Amino acid sequence: MRDLSDLKPPCAYQGGKQRLASLIADAIELNDRPFVDLCCGSGSVSLEFRKRGVSPHRITMVDKSPWGLFWQSIGNGTFDINEFAFHLRQIPTRLECVEPYIRDLSMQVVDESTSVYVFLILQASSFGSKAIWIENGRWMNCSFRKYWQPTPTSRRRSPVNPMMPMPATLYSRTARIAEAMYGCQGFCADVREFQIPDSVTYIDPPYQNTTAYGYTLDIVSFARSFPSKLYVSEAVPLSQNAIMLSGERQKGGISGVRRSAIQEWLSIFN
Repeated sequence: MRDLSDLKPPCAYQGGKQRLASLIADAIELNDRPFVDLCCGSGSVSLEFRKRGVSPHRITMVDKSPWGLFWQSIGNGTFDINEFAFHLRQIPTRLECVEPYIRDLSMQVVDESTSVYVFLILQASSFGSKAIWIENGRWMNCSFRKYWQPTPTSRRRSPVNPMMPMPATLYSRTARIAEAMYGCQGFCADVREFQIPDSVTYIDPPYQNTTAYGYTLDIVSFARSFPSKLYVSEAVPLSQNAIMLSGERQKGGISGVRRSAIQEWLSIFN
């Protein structure tokens, strides 16, 4: 089997669990059962299990946002990496021209035949990696980062690129995912519709009191009524059986300083 250690989410995403995916996978007792990843987003935890040798056929990924469309197309093999490359080639090479192009792209009516490719480009360009979604045929929650270079008085010393990652890396990460995750079960649907018997289920819902994701979920009510064991990520412990994965983080954001610190907890509901 080809080495899978290079698997990474396609792009940055607010609330994504790439930094914590290994700790989350360590805490989940998967054994040989199927893994269900609810509110999967950019797929950090599912990718971590794939890196550990879990077959994509044992992985189900569900998200109501365009991420669900992405994972659905990856799993059933309809994601055309060559078409994605075509869309990436339309992005200007001059860094100062990227943000205006992306902004214009976000104002176009959503074309269902190309939405999964456009979504990845918009999400990679989203300022603060904020979630982008589709509503009434339009791209929502769009604000994009401009190319920025530090000034002599800037606290941040490194440039800010207009995409994270830039097109070449976005392509290579996505191509690797298309190869490694083919066969997973992806769904763009309400997570409340998925209760797969004899599986291990993890959910990373939109955190309370954080930037909107376009969808809401009463996670405590959902977890308490869930018919089997459920692992829940949140910024606070939600059950008596909870594990703190990380303490408060002080660094982050465009300035390099995070104004509000966030803890990360994994709560277990039996």
